Amino acid sequence: MKYTVLAMLIFSISASANAFSGADLLAQCTKFVQIIEGEKTDLQHTLNAGLCGGYVLGVQEGFIASSELAAIASEDKGLEPVTGRYWEIPAEVEAENIVRIVVKYLKINPDMQKKPAVLSVINALIQTYPIE
Repeated sequence: MKYTVLAMLIFSISASANAFSGADLLAQCTKFVQIIEGEKTDLQHTLNAGLCGGYVLGVQEGFIASSELAAIASEDKGLEPVTGRYWEIPAEVEAENIVRIVVKYLKINPDMQKKPAVLSVINALIQTYPIE
């Protein structure tokens, strides 16, 4: 019985991780924006806001890190290096502005709300801060 419950828990966690959509991200990030604009909050809203900020910045940093690692691996194997940059966020841009960009992108592109959230973050960053 213990193993059945554990298996069900693992399945539900992995199923929910795969189901994180743009709509889920928008709901969390809306709480983030409300909090930074000074609206009253409760614990659940604060947790949702934290999940949003962590997710958006995690995707941004993770994508950059994996691109850099791919470039290094290519060079180590003597292959033509992979270009690892798809966007360039100016140093003065604060984390809260990146979240606002993702929220705006999801509102302008409601079709992206049905797709994996990671695509919305990447597309929003590429469109807002393209490499010139």
